[in-house]
Amino acid sequence: MKQYIIFKTNSQSLGIPIERIEKIIEFEEGKKIPEPLPYMMGVIEYNGKVLPVIDLNKRLYGREIVKNINTKIIVVNWKEKHVGLAVEDILGIKSYENEYEAPTKELEISKEYVEGFIKLPEDIIIVLDVDKLFIKEDEELLSNEELAHNI
Repeated sequence: MKQYIIFKTNSQSLGIPIERIEKIIEFEEGKKIPEPLPYMMGVIEYNGKVLPVIDLNKRLYGREIVKNINTKIIVVNWKEKHVGLAVEDILGIKSYENEYEAPTKELEISKEYVEGFIKLPEDIIIVLDVDKLFIKEDEELLSNEELAHNI
């Protein structure tokens, strides 16, 4: 049985395997950096380091996140670094086994970051592969070393 952090953004249920999660923290406005990626909200200090914060709603759906008291930042382990994903609401930690389904040839997914689906009677949860959320050009800008030089 595998555990996932389930959250909402753009009124869509999404999940990330729990082993990819470092921590969930309260949302805070980050410091803006020059020439950011279109979906980058800024950077914050996290454990003595610079943490880039991504508007996951804008990255996936092209619309800015609607910030409210439930907005959180999920700190994920990404390519041996940490990245913060701003999401509208955390729904909880859930365990699934038989409900998980990987994409098949009948259901072609053009986005590499969709790892699979969790099918429930009341919802379908999209499972994200955090390592594939960003294209190569964006990965360089998201590295903490690169960001530290821009601040």
